[in-house]
Order: sequence, then structure tokens, then C-alpha cells
Amino acid sequence: MKIKSLIPLLIFALILSGCSKKATTTKTTPPAATKILVNELPFGERPFTVLVPHTSNRVFTFYTQNADKAKTASLDLEYQSGDLLKGARASLDTPIPNPFVKAIVLGSCSTGGKCTFDSDLKSGTMKFRLDFEGKTEVHVLKGDFTFILGQQNLPDGKVIFEPSRTNLKDNLILVNSLGVPTQVEKEVVLYPIVISAVGNKTVLGTLTINQSGVTEAAIYDGTSFKPLKFTAKENTLPWTKQVTITRDDQKGAQETLSLYLIGPIVLYK
Repeated sequence: MKIKSLIPLLIFALILSGCSKKATTTKTTPPAATKILVNELPFGERPFTVLVPHTSNRVFTFYTQNADKAKTASLDLEYQSGDLLKGARASLDTPIPNPFVKAIVLGSCSTGGKCTFDSDLKSGTMKFRLDFEGKTEVHVLKGDFTFILGQQNLPDGKVIFEPSRTNLKDNLILVNSLGVPTQVEKEVVLYPIVISAVGNKTVLGTLTINQSGVTEAAIYDGTSFKPLKFTAKENTLPWTKQVTITRDDQKGAQETLSLYLIGPIVLYK
């Protein structure tokens, strides 16, 4: 099915020996091994998570909503800059705020505040680890993203966004948002798709999704999900979210900005 739309990661034994002729051995009960489950958290319990570009091309914003149900959480990012694989890691403040927002430097900064920034950005992978109170298993949500200017398709090849000439030089990120900002009533196929931007102008281009078993599609408009035609001709403006970020590339300066999002788009069985 092809959808096209013009839208803007010890077991041990303790042996105690006395001084008597007969040694006494005490064994502890081995602790239960932590089970790591990848993308097995029920869809309705997954936090809505996006990466949003910045006009400076020096940082991007990590935004997640409804992650506060977890006791602790951490984020691992890997992305390709030219021929190099770069990465970033962040732990979420606890208790986890809802929403949680963090600016992530696309590069590295020294303790003195001097930064170097990555260029020729292509695609990447996001791993969101969630630990829940009273649970022995750890849930990891794994999804991909791509910087549209460097690569128009997600790594699995199932989602492609080709911007029109109007948006050909715009800073856009195509991302698997892992979850959705509000509940859906039908079974979702594939994963939720978001295009994030740095402004509220119409995003124009062709979004192609290659996925079988789809009967319906819907798009979130900032309030609720609305039906989406498989081939839509209408123009779509992003919805916005106001946040404050800390600019590590500017010595911890605070900045208030708007996140501009198209979607998530969901596909139903």
C-alpha cells in the first residue's frame, strides 16, 4: 500500500570459611536476571516521542510526553554525520516531568563551552529505555529518524518523504514517534510517523509509505486524530507545542521556542 500526501539497550556464590576443621559454605540465591524487551510495551502505554530541528542546525529538541509513568528512563541516540557514526546519551530527570524536553547538541562541547558541530547529517536510531516500578523487565523502545536534507527515507525503507521545491532547503526531520499523544481506538500497523519542522509554514512534498494490510489512515491535528486519505491533495500546516530548552552550545542559556509537528500519522488494520 502506498500513501502519498502533500503534507507540509551476576550470578555469584559467596563462600565463607571458618577457622574450624570443617568449612562452612553459604550460598546466596542468585538474583533474577533483568529481561530487556524491545518494542514490546503495549502501544497505548508508549510515550509520544519526537526529535525537532532548530534553526541554528547546532541542536535539536528531544520531546517526550507520558514518559512519567516510568520510574527511570534514558535515551541513546546514534546518527550518521558524513561517513562517521556519532552518538548522544541522556538520562531523564526524576521524577520524570510530563512533558520532558531536552536540547541535544549535534556535536560536542568542552567544559569551557567551546563546541564543534556535526554536518552532512543523514539518518539515525533512537533507543528509549524505560524502567517501571515493581517490574523486573526493562522496556526499550527503538525507532529511526532521518534528516530530510541528507536522506529522504527512514533506514527500513518503508517511509519516504520527498519535499517539493518549496521545502527543498528546509530543515525537516522524519521520525518514528514510538507512541501517540492521545489514545487510538484501532490497531496500528507499522509505527506512528511525524515530520518536524522549524516553522509553521505549509510543508509540501510526497510522503510514500510501503506497508501491507492497511485499511485506513489518520493524522493528529494537535487535538485529535482525523481521517487521512491515501492520496491527499490538501495542504497541511504543522501544529505547535511551546517549550523551553537549555542551549548547552550557548553556555546553558535558556530559550523558549515552538515545536512544529505534522502528525503523528497512523495506519490502521
